[in-house]
Amino acid sequence: MLLNELIPNLQLYFLIFARIFALFTITPILSSSGIPGMARTGLAIFTAVAVYPMVGTLGYVIPDTGIVFGFLLILEVLTGLLIGLFLQLIFVVFQLSGQMFSVQMGFGASATFDPMSQVQIPLIGQFFNLIGMFVFIISGSLQKVFLIGVYGSFKAMRGDYLLTNPGFLSDGLIQALGQLFEQSLILAFPMMGTLLMVSVTMGLLAKASPQMNLMMVGFPIQIAVGFLIIMMSAPFLAEKMVMVIETGFSQIEELLRLYHFEGAAL
Repeated sequence: MLLNELIPNLQLYFLIFARIFALFTITPILSSSGIPGMARTGLAIFTAVAVYPMVGTLGYVIPDTGIVFGFLLILEVLTGLLIGLFLQLIFVVFQLSGQMFSVQMGFGASATFDPMSQVQIPLIGQFFNLIGMFVFIISGSLQKVFLIGVYGSFKAMRGDYLLTNPGFLSDGLIQALGQLFEQSLILAFPMMGTLLMVSVTMGLLAKASPQMNLMMVGFPIQIAVGFLIIMMSAPFLAEKMVMVIETGFSQIEELLRLYHFEGAAL
């Protein structure tokens, strides 16, 4: 019965698929190079089929001309990328806090390729990123991607809502970047503060006893203290990462709420 309804309305289905596929191409974990493109595409196809009955009742108007339809298709892609960008910012927090900690530990020059973000990041940043991925999965955030990023986004906004008030978009991004940068500082501050105290202590010792060669033992001490802090603060890291993830999803819900209000007022 669903296929009989779907075939005459392929244009609406393509609009749904465009947003979902764009979302999956930038969503953390789902956008990883370890997941084959065919698997990601198949997941987007089946998700679009599952969401289609609900979206069909929301009053989407399919244009008669191909140019307008192509423009709507682009807007749906931009909507999916926008929601995925907010999700991607969550892992930017983990990478940024790990990068700041790596520099303080002395690992600033040691970088590895991150298959998810496709960039070179320091070792501790990669470690924080992996922990964040595990926390993201264990906390049920992948389910929220489908409930909020897919189902919630279609209920709250159509693609053409992006044109109603673009100020919401810029304000939302600025607010999200500010909050997530603050979260990254909070995440890295206990470890950075401790290592800063170690550096100050070694500097005072070097000043008090110039004959002591602290350069030879300074870096091993910083590395050892850094790993010790990571082990001792593991429960704090996991708890704080859950808070960062929840903050990211709450920002998406706030963005959808604002656009839903603006779209309903038209």
